[in-house]
Amino acid sequence: MSCKESKQYQWLDFNGEKCSSCGLCINYCPRDVLRKGDDDVPFMKYRDDCWYCDICSFVCPNKAITLKEVPYLIK
Repeated sequence: MSCKESKQYQWLDFNGEKCSSCGLCINYCPRDVLRKGDDDVPFMKYRDDCWYCDICSFVCPNKAITLKEVPYLIK
């Protein structure tokens, strides 16, 4: 799956205008799910391994990440 295809199926929304590409979200992810895309904005490379813990949005200094939905199996 390419980077562009992977972005279509992620549970997180990354606001590229707010993102400073600092990498904190990538470094703090306990499941190592995130990667930087070609545009330096993170995306969920391994979305099936995500715990929906929301740490990435908590550590983001620019509030560029939001958890847009939690899959139905978790609700």
